Amino acid sequence: MTRSFKNAVLHLVSAAVVAAGLCATQAVAAPGVASAGECPSATALSVINQGRTTFANSHESGVADNATALKEINQAASGLAAQRSSYGTAPGGSVCLKESMLKGLYFVGSAYRLSISEIAGGSHTAGSAHYDGRAFDISVINGVTVDSGNAYYRDVMQSCRNNGASLVLGPGDAGHDTHLHCQWSA
Repeated sequence: MTRSFKNAVLHLVSAAVVAAGLCATQAVAAPGVASAGECPSATALSVINQGRTTFANSHESGVADNATALKEINQAASGLAAQRSSYGTAPGGSVCLKESMLKGLYFVGSAYRLSISEIAGGSHTAGSAHYDGRAFDISVINGVTVDSGNAYYRDVMQSCRNNGASLVLGPGDAGHDTHLHCQWSA
């Protein structure tokens, strides 16, 4: 790619991000075009391109904002910080999704078809690792909703641990009867 072409792509992506109201104060780069201060994007793009994981475009709370799992994974794949919700205990603002968490998502998603309900958005307990870009919630595994009757949930919990998760919660853990919470260390 020539330097002038890269600059043209960067300009177009920047204009689109500003027009969409996404993280306009952050350095913006098209996938594959590096710029200082960007969030890591290659692994997020790999998760999307893998095609085995879907991402929610709404919150279970019904609150509409720009911090859905789908918007966040696309922001991360573009090198942008993921938007956080600003309701309940959510702090607002944005955060780079952590590479270790994205790698875990990639590898767990290579073995199972997953539906991710939340990443950095939504309202969780105060100080949640979601707000640091270190956790995701899984609501569906291989087409089956997560609950204590899901035949896959224990294996996916172990897969998260095997791929570096420091905390994994699911059915039987308080507040996690309908989803898995997979969290990586800071």
